[in-house]
Amino acid sequence: MKAQTIAIFLVGLACAALAAPSVDTSVLKVFQTKETANILISFKGANTAGVRRSTTTLNFTDRTQRIQYLYDNLKRHADETQGNVLGLLSNLQTAESAVVRQLWITNQVYIKNANRQLVEELLKREEISKIEEEKLSPMVKPVSIVEHPLGYKPTAGEQWGILAVDAPTVWASGYKGKGVVIANIDTGVRGTHEALKDGFRRLNGWYDAENEEEEPVDDYGHGTHTMGTMVGRTNGIGVAPEADWIACRACTDWCSDAQFILCGQWAVCPTDNKLKNPRCDLAPHAISNSWHLSNGEDDLYDDVLATWIAADIAPIFAVGNLGSSCSSVNSPGDSQLAVAVGATTSTNQLASFSSVGPTVSGKIKPDIAAPGNSVLSAYNSNDRSYTTMSGTSMATPHVVGLTALLYNINANLTVSDIRSVLTEGAKPGVLLGRTCGGTPDSEYPNNHYGHGIVSASASAERVNRMMKRQF
Repeated sequence: MKAQTIAIFLVGLACAALAAPSVDTSVLKVFQTKETANILISFKGANTAGVRRSTTTLNFTDRTQRIQYLYDNLKRHADETQGNVLGLLSNLQTAESAVVRQLWITNQVYIKNANRQLVEELLKREEISKIEEEKLSPMVKPVSIVEHPLGYKPTAGEQWGILAVDAPTVWASGYKGKGVVIANIDTGVRGTHEALKDGFRRLNGWYDAENEEEEPVDDYGHGTHTMGTMVGRTNGIGVAPEADWIACRACTDWCSDAQFILCGQWAVCPTDNKLKNPRCDLAPHAISNSWHLSNGEDDLYDDVLATWIAADIAPIFAVGNLGSSCSSVNSPGDSQLAVAVGATTSTNQLASFSSVGPTVSGKIKPDIAAPGNSVLSAYNSNDRSYTTMSGTSMATPHVVGLTALLYNINANLTVSDIRSVLTEGAKPGVLLGRTCGGTPDSEYPNNHYGHGIVSASASAERVNRMMKRQF
């Protein structure tokens, strides 16, 4: 009887889909084995690009006013586009069943645990353009992990990656990231770790899109490690040890595209851990993204990236760990909106695992390279645990930490400014004699190192020159 009911339901869905929204076949199939599905709803009237474009015609007194305008108008646009559907969902959902999240940043709605009756109702709504199943991708794991025993004492001084990007030279001028806020979207952060506890900005500083834990936690260690490289305050692990941090957890074993969007939205105008009380004045300056959705030019995250850029939040992404074959870069790092980071070794050579370009459309990626091999940082086992990891996930936070130093020098930098000073200040890597996309690695930019290996001192010098030209 149940099989017959499901069969009738699937036919009904297919017929309804012809009349109104398109429905992904995976949504139809999921009910053959499950009672509920996690779905992403898109709307015909969505015009987020138009809302963002309006910011270019207006003058804002400061960054906060710009972000507030973006939030207010994207949220209003979503409310107007989605109003009837949100009303329907409010009437249908119960405390035990569906969980609804409005994604104003992309003008979509995410529903966890939608049952078939709910999907049937949604298929009657003409304002909906598409209903898709949530897409899951495996968490990007480091190429190698070596956890050190409790009480492990690393060699005194700064870690090799900190020295390689020349952060101490910028520190000597008085810039260690003070007053700057960075974020990561990752597996979470062990907020009580000795290297991180003093840098956590508690006010609207944490959201868990996975399990809704109220305090920063990390069951896997990846997010704790990347955060340590950005802002860690012990054992010389952090590029910007005086910067503050916030975080959004999007991953456990698997990563959800909808939860990545939700975290990206949260970062623009951070809320409390219940998604209440948004504060656009608390937005971070840069976001570390050591994750990917797919292996080739997926535009699902472009709305988020474009909004970050409009809000002057630097979008820094790992390029991936698929090795040296041409066109192995991952999305969203392969987007022209993202600053994509490859990984290097302590000898300034591209790491063997670091993905290379070009993109599917022939664009050069990565944009930049940074230390990513055998990087020591904080870990999640306990409050004094450290581990050594390798991957472009480890390279990306070096660039975010460096970005924090640059914002410390000049808080009014735009994302375009950040991209320029990072790439113009980059140093050549070791010549490998490789060519991808018709560009040899002896020419810059290329599809191996991008514009080269980041240099904090060279980029800081360019920021200082920029400031002098403005006066």
